[in-house]
Amino acid sequence: MAHRDSLMNRVIDHGASSYLRLVRGIEALTPLFDLSVRLYLANIFWKGGMVKLSSWMSTVMLFTMVYDVPVLPPEVAAYLSTAVELGGSFLLVIGLAGRWAALSLFGLNIVAALSYGQLSEAALQEAFYWGVLFLYFVLHGPGLISVDALLDRIYRRRHTMSTTDAAIPKQPIFHNA
Repeated sequence: MAHRDSLMNRVIDHGASSYLRLVRGIEALTPLFDLSVRLYLANIFWKGGMVKLSSWMSTVMLFTMVYDVPVLPPEVAAYLSTAVELGGSFLLVIGLAGRWAALSLFGLNIVAALSYGQLSEAALQEAFYWGVLFLYFVLHGPGLISVDALLDRIYRRRHTMSTTDAAIPKQPIFHNA
């Protein structure tokens, strides 16, 4: 009986350690997942911004006649949406101000879905998925492969060094004999 319990404990220990190694391996892929989703979303909205820029007169006409953007005049809405698409996409790709970039693109996504009344059910579903992915970055941040993460590491290193320096009493270099 004791031998069986010992064997069972070894199996459980081995299984638990194998499971933890597997989880650590999967978690190591999280930064690459974050980067790939950021690139995917940024590509979609970058292309939208570039299309708007390529034919500005058509863009303003669409905002005047097709898109029903509330509150804003059509030309202002066209400028604003183009700036958010291009600027937000760029910031999302490099991961600088990643939460704010994701939040601005999330808002643009909502306004676009609501203001264009002729969206198909599939297009609305796609906009919903994009919105969920943007919310992921709003809540989670852009991930470890980002300028935000680099700036955070630099800040923490400097803060840790300044705290350590403050804790060490300063001694004179030369002592008077």
